[in-house]
Amino acid sequence: MKIAIKIYFLIILITFTFSADINKSIIDNNISFYTNMLNTLNSNKISNEETNLQKTLLKKIIELKESKISQPKITTVKTQKEYIKLFNQFLTYIIRNEELKNKIVLNKSKLESLKSQIKEQNSTNLTKELFFALYKKENNLMQKELELKRKTLLKIENELISKFNSIIYNKNLIKKDLNSKENQIAYLKKYIENLQIKKERFELLGQTNKAKEVIKKIESLNKEIDLLYQMVIKNLFLEFSYAVKQKNNSAFKLHKKILDLAKNRISNSSTIIANLDHLLTKMEKSVFGTVGAIKGKGVQEVKSQMHNLWDMANKPLFNINDTPVSIFKLIVALLIFIVGFFIGSFYKRQIKKLSLKNKTLTESTTTLIANMGYYLIFLITFFIVLKVLGINLTSIALVAGALSVGIGFGLQNIISNFVSGIILMVERSVKIGDYIELGDGIRGHVVDIKMRSITINTNANIDVIVPNQDLIQNRVINWTMNDRIRRFEIPFGVAYGTNPQKVIDVVLNAVKNSGYSDIYNSKKRFTRVVMTGMGDSSVNFELFVWIKGEETLYPKRTTSRFLILIYNALYENGIEIPFPQQDLHIRSISKEIPIVLKRN
Repeated sequence: MKIAIKIYFLIILITFTFSADINKSIIDNNISFYTNMLNTLNSNKISNEETNLQKTLLKKIIELKESKISQPKITTVKTQKEYIKLFNQFLTYIIRNEELKNKIVLNKSKLESLKSQIKEQNSTNLTKELFFALYKKENNLMQKELELKRKTLLKIENELISKFNSIIYNKNLIKKDLNSKENQIAYLKKYIENLQIKKERFELLGQTNKAKEVIKKIESLNKEIDLLYQMVIKNLFLEFSYAVKQKNNSAFKLHKKILDLAKNRISNSSTIIANLDHLLTKMEKSVFGTVGAIKGKGVQEVKSQMHNLWDMANKPLFNINDTPVSIFKLIVALLIFIVGFFIGSFYKRQIKKLSLKNKTLTESTTTLIANMGYYLIFLITFFIVLKVLGINLTSIALVAGALSVGIGFGLQNIISNFVSGIILMVERSVKIGDYIELGDGIRGHVVDIKMRSITINTNANIDVIVPNQDLIQNRVINWTMNDRIRRFEIPFGVAYGTNPQKVIDVVLNAVKNSGYSDIYNSKKRFTRVVMTGMGDSSVNFELFVWIKGEETLYPKRTTSRFLILIYNALYENGIEIPFPQQDLHIRSISKEIPIVLKRN
């Protein structure tokens, strides 16, 4: 009988070997079939790599017994310890379910590949048939296990939801255990950082074996950290359950924290996160109601998004002298600058309004107070911005010192004008409203004084911008520095033979009777006429007359007025105003010239 069975299986083996199609009898048979096939192969004296592989595959198929899949037992929940144990079971099952799903998908891919290979006739079909049988039976078992665990998960979920309200929570113990785990994680992370430095050192020294040992140690510590994070999630779940029981809105925050931690430290699988989220949401709905749970979750989501935006805004963009600068800091700095600018502008407007009400304040004083206050506000704003950005002023001073030479050469004119502007504002040798004359003949009113330049409005209504350093370094005539009284010196001449005293009396009398209201006379300042010289064609005089008021600012117009007055006075009194003359003296003349002259 045994010999007949062996012959039977040998025939099957030969058939499988030379077959190009999938043989269903080898795939869908029972354990005894594979046991007999293994015995046949063992009794066969042929031993090579291929037969050894077939024996191994048969052993694995035989080991796949459905008895391995047993009905899971759900932990009875009465205490906090049992409750967390049940949650741990829940976590284990959802992780295992995800592993099963992934393995089923992988096996299906292998089965498709084997199916296409088996269709090609070759000498290794039996091995591929056995691989096909192994993967298919594995998938069948995993499908059954997956379905069983799904049903069990529903029971665990219902048990957790029904019992969390009846559990007596030890809040202090939960908090203490949570802090302990977080401290352990922090310590291990620091330890890993030190090991990373040590690993790099070994790699640089060429000590490869020692570097590998450190890498293994790091991997071991990372696994330990993952386990600690799972314990943290369990403690957070206890906190969440207690918060839901107390109807505390912090439950929604803990809900989000648990999901984020599970995503980062357990698995990034959407299925695992969805299972966790489903459990936590059902617990919330059981206490807060559907609307309350949705509202609380929505609020928490908004807070989470705001938190993410906050993190993004605080993410360093670049460093200034080892100080990180983020988008948030830049925005705050910009807002401070804008606020500082508006405060400075508001301050200047208020000072100008005050000057209109208070007549004792001159325009120059008003501008000085407004500008100095404005620049002080700007300086304070600048230092506040540096503080907000977290930039150390000491480091700025060091950088400024290092760049002082470059600033000295590159920004020499700007710094010079800036300092000159401060000197002009403080010294007040030139004020707004003053009528000044520069060395190149430019004359006009000072209408504005800034830190870099002043603006002069000429009598032709042309605004001339002059750098401040020109007023400090060069000669400047200020016609109205102390008052608006100026002496005009008006030259004129008369013919030789005229009585000088008569000329003086005539001109003085004309000025006196002119009726000009802007002529100023005092003990020290009075009108006079003086003889200044005897020229080629005339006796020269000068009228010294003091003028007050606005007419001092129009010298050509004022001079013209008095020249006309002098001309009329001399003409009316018969005093000749000469013009250039030349006398021709003839030493000798030709005898023929007089004859020609007589004929003409």
